[in-house]
Amino acid sequence: MMSRAARFILCGVALLAGAPVALAGGYDTPILYNARHIGMGGTGIAFANDASSLFHNPAGIAHVGFASITANFSPLIGKIQASPAIDGDAVVNTESDTTFAPFFMVGGTIRATKWLSFGVAAFPVASAGAEFNYRLNSSSQNVFDKTRLSFIEITPGIAFDLPGNLKIGFGYRIDIVSLQRQQTRSGATEVKFYDLDLKGVGYDGFRVGLQWQPIPQLQLGFVYRHKVTADIKGTEGRLLGQEVGDPKMTFTLPAKIGFGARGDLGPVGFAVDVELGLNSQNVNQTVETTQKGPIAVPPIVNEFRWSDAVTARFGVEYRLDFGMQVRAGYIFDGKTSNEHFPTAFGTPPAPTHSVTAGLGYRGKLRNMSYEVNLAYAYRTGKTTITSYDLDPYTSIDGSKAFKTNLPASANPYNCIPCSKAGDYSINLHGIYVDFSWYWDTLKEEKPAAAGDPQPN
Repeated sequence: MMSRAARFILCGVALLAGAPVALAGGYDTPILYNARHIGMGGTGIAFANDASSLFHNPAGIAHVGFASITANFSPLIGKIQASPAIDGDAVVNTESDTTFAPFFMVGGTIRATKWLSFGVAAFPVASAGAEFNYRLNSSSQNVFDKTRLSFIEITPGIAFDLPGNLKIGFGYRIDIVSLQRQQTRSGATEVKFYDLDLKGVGYDGFRVGLQWQPIPQLQLGFVYRHKVTADIKGTEGRLLGQEVGDPKMTFTLPAKIGFGARGDLGPVGFAVDVELGLNSQNVNQTVETTQKGPIAVPPIVNEFRWSDAVTARFGVEYRLDFGMQVRAGYIFDGKTSNEHFPTAFGTPPAPTHSVTAGLGYRGKLRNMSYEVNLAYAYRTGKTTITSYDLDPYTSIDGSKAFKTNLPASANPYNCIPCSKAGDYSINLHGIYVDFSWYWDTLKEEKPAAAGDPQPN
């Protein structure tokens, strides 16, 4: 059972996180963090060197001179288009309400010895959801349809600065998961078809990474993020219009592997990250309940059957003489979700593309350095779901054989939470601002990367 302190932390952080926007190809949102890195397409595996390293690569906290503090505010604003359905009554190509999600990151690092550093950070690591208001085609009912899912991560880390300019880091991940699912139909009477509020904590996650700087002009990085599983629960609610007790389900935030490189030639820096999201670890989720009303609700299976996908990031930075940097980047996020099981509350089953731009300024005051960064990102993607995608038997050529890429137990006709055929799209804007302070009292002999904001 969750302690009172854990519940307090969960509620407070969830309030800060606000309403999440539509998810990435999986649950990960590809345009996080922070302003410095988003300006360069979100790259950072090879060269992150402050508290944001606990998101990109925990080895980066070994760059700290003596101590650092980082604060980032990242509001995301956007809409998705989908075809939500109730009892087979699809509302085709409807647009969600505009979502405003105030994402954030706060953290700090400190060096204990010349070879040992520590850090801690907190941030939303993944999310999903949208809100729709629409009228059913076959009746006069108005429907409020909302899903809100968030993963809030608190991660302490440790890093070792080894000979040969090699840094190794480890971060332990505590992921606080919250799900709200509401669907209210208003007509002659008001009916709550879904009303769930579930929470839980995953304790089985970690990140491990390394950074290597063979020459001052080149930095290389590797990171592995282990999957997180969290059992989320509630005390009561409504499911399919019926009162239920003890609703529960298990969420998985899949594992991810990433490689990164950064090269600097004079005032110009180039960076690339390639990540493989092991999203096939999400097959399905089952909502289980106990009977509370007159009718027992059977377990409801939400099919995912996602695919592993690659996210590729590219960034460039130009450094001016007076401490200003100009940045630009691009992100390709591969298709993860399954067109046979579409959802109105997530990224379409298609690749998405993001473009980014940013500015930064670095200054120094006595033994303290500081940095201010601004960035903007725009993400988009679209596809069309056809009746053939949703038909478990009929292929495009008219044959009636069951589709070979689906097991017989996964029938799209039986996926109650799934949406219907139509045009699906996402359009998302991100605005980022961060402030960092570096105390450089403890110094040591090591080569400095051209993109490093901290004097070494």
